[in-house]
Amino acid sequence: MTVDVQTRANCNGHTKSNPSAAFYPQHTLPKDVEPDAVAAEWTTSFREYLQTNDLRPSKDVFLDESYWRDHLCFSWLFHTWHGPDEISSFHRRHQKDFQIRGVTVDDGDFNPKPKIVRVDYDGDVHGIELYIEIETDKGTGKGLVRLLHEAESQKWKAFTLYTALREIRGHPETVKDQRQLGHIYQPPGTATEFDSWRDMRIAQENFLGKLQPSVLIIGSGQAGLACGARLGQLGISCLIIDQNERVGDCWRTRYRRLVTHDPVWYNHMPYLPFPENWPVFAPKDKLADFMESYAQIMELNIWTSTQLRQAHWDGKAWEVTLERSRCDNQGVAEVRVFRPRHIVQATGVNGTPWMPKIEGMDDFKGHRLCHSSEFTSAPPSTAAGGRKRVVVVGTGVSGHDIAQDYHEQGHAVTIVQRSPTCVDVSDYSHGQGLYSDTGPPTDAADFITHSVPLAVLKRREMEKTQELERNHHDFFEGLRRAGFAVDKGPDGAGRKFKFLAHAGGSYIDVGASSLIISGAIKIAK
Repeated sequence: MTVDVQTRANCNGHTKSNPSAAFYPQHTLPKDVEPDAVAAEWTTSFREYLQTNDLRPSKDVFLDESYWRDHLCFSWLFHTWHGPDEISSFHRRHQKDFQIRGVTVDDGDFNPKPKIVRVDYDGDVHGIELYIEIETDKGTGKGLVRLLHEAESQKWKAFTLYTALREIRGHPETVKDQRQLGHIYQPPGTATEFDSWRDMRIAQENFLGKLQPSVLIIGSGQAGLACGARLGQLGISCLIIDQNERVGDCWRTRYRRLVTHDPVWYNHMPYLPFPENWPVFAPKDKLADFMESYAQIMELNIWTSTQLRQAHWDGKAWEVTLERSRCDNQGVAEVRVFRPRHIVQATGVNGTPWMPKIEGMDDFKGHRLCHSSEFTSAPPSTAAGGRKRVVVVGTGVSGHDIAQDYHEQGHAVTIVQRSPTCVDVSDYSHGQGLYSDTGPPTDAADFITHSVPLAVLKRREMEKTQELERNHHDFFEGLRRAGFAVDKGPDGAGRKFKFLAHAGGSYIDVGASSLIISGAIKIAK
């Protein structure tokens, strides 16, 4: 079959997180194609291209509309190159930095063999997908390629290529056959040996003697813990700090009915996934307790109730001053100065509450006026004070959850909507696609997800959003009739790109939308 070229999206206002959508090149799908043979031939061409100083043109390997996304396999930065010209420019600049030693088709036990797959969401575009193994002088990597059969040249060329470093040469993770023996109590990178594991952990956690963190991680949420765990298994000393009293308080202190809005398959932690009986949408306190246990099991060095007071880069390292609310006998807080080489900021997307100043706020005589971060739960309308008239400003996740909570407690609720909201009515209770009980392990699912450049992902999400609108037409029309303004995300690319572009303005429906449609929750603008 032949697929027509789609029109490029208008690039005005597009950014790295909200790129112009990709289009699919004109291509055909030959009959009786042999994916193994095609994969072997393309991999040989790609290896020759990398090793021959551009003697083989990049257009022999990549389509004019193609993307190469690299995560540290061929440079020490994250890159996405669009088209043969950008790819060739990168190759000329960095070829000497990363010496290629080998590229082979990876069809081992843990990766599927080359096969024909659909490349778009709708299933109109088909190509060959294959995994490759990569070896450079810096380490070993892995790649995922999607080939299309170019209509004009009748050659198989790369539409998308993703490469990622998996192991730095000489620095394997201390897992599986590289795991520690357990009877030697010596922190990595030091000559000090302790009498017991407990003595070693006390010294590590408190950085006693000459122990220094190589990396300071600010924030002990999921990202901070995962980063500390990964670096720890590479023998890199980390200190994680958090201003909260306990690990997990970033969840524990939120409103009482909060649960994760991503299902469990998206949220597994490295080395220690959630147990098989873990709920699809974990309650906040349950997740907070797991995070606290995770930190202990993974032997992470964490200082809670700690503030970063000063940080200065002197050209070789950071000099940081930390104030830890662990008082001595005289009630004076502990102040320590460290010289880490790196600082990782893992404070989250919405870490700092923003409370707008609205005329009349100071004279408000109602029961309560607060930011969503201060909200815990709605009191029953049968309690003292009776049924209240409640106004919730904002139609993101928190706004919907809080409005639903007040309604279920018997109060009269109105949501003030300031701008259109992208609502996702998909059923995630059993997972979707890669992220489900029938999908691959989370590491493998993440690798496949990362292999799709944002421009291609945007095209897919536009197709998916159109399907969602068609399949749930009555639902969206019901919201509009209720006065609720719905949008489809940037360029019609849905909730994911609305979040990437604005870090908000979207909602996965867990019940509040039906209340809005029925009029049980009112809308004001």
